[in-house]
Amino acid sequence: MVFEILKAVFLGALPVMVFTFIILQWSIQSGRIQAFDGETSLQKQYRKQIQAQKIARKSAKKEADKQPQSIAEKISATKSTPLFSKQRGGDIFHGKIMSFGGGFYGTMAVMTYALIELIEIWQFLAKIFGPGSWFENIGIGMLVDFIINSVMNFVAAFIWFKTLADYLPVGNGWIWLGAAYLGYMSALKLVTHYGDVIREKLSEILPETSD
Repeated sequence: MVFEILKAVFLGALPVMVFTFIILQWSIQSGRIQAFDGETSLQKQYRKQIQAQKIARKSAKKEADKQPQSIAEKISATKSTPLFSKQRGGDIFHGKIMSFGGGFYGTMAVMTYALIELIEIWQFLAKIFGPGSWFENIGIGMLVDFIINSVMNFVAAFIWFKTLADYLPVGNGWIWLGAAYLGYMSALKLVTHYGDVIREKLSEILPETSD
């Protein structure tokens, strides 16, 4: 039991805490969310943004139905939008968390999705550049499988509480779930009370290391 708790803390709680802290602090600094004083306050912001996105999509669809664009006009509008603008791409992690509903569940789903994608990309590259198989394994079928797997990974992220057991040495699921939530809440506390302090310290250190 003690060993299981230690595993859950070091492989579960700590990674969740670090990931959550980085994403939330990044979102606050970029203006995507406002500073919050707890989980309830943060979740209210997520719900408000999700509702606003739904209304915006409905309004855009109505406008598109009223004034249908030709293919050439759509391409022209896409080209006129900067590649890395918020309107076009937005913050990848914040947007993904929103798509999963935000909060603890959304954060864990995105973290799970990122973990699976990184592992599969590594395996994909290892297969391509493996010894004696330089570009021999590349084919349409392999690329199609890669795309299908990406879609399936999105589905797997929805059931992260089951999926993570395939990638981590989970013994007691309840202990790991509790550890993950503890890591998430610890990150919220860090962001609430020490986020600005940590950011200022890092901003002082990073320029010095880059010289």
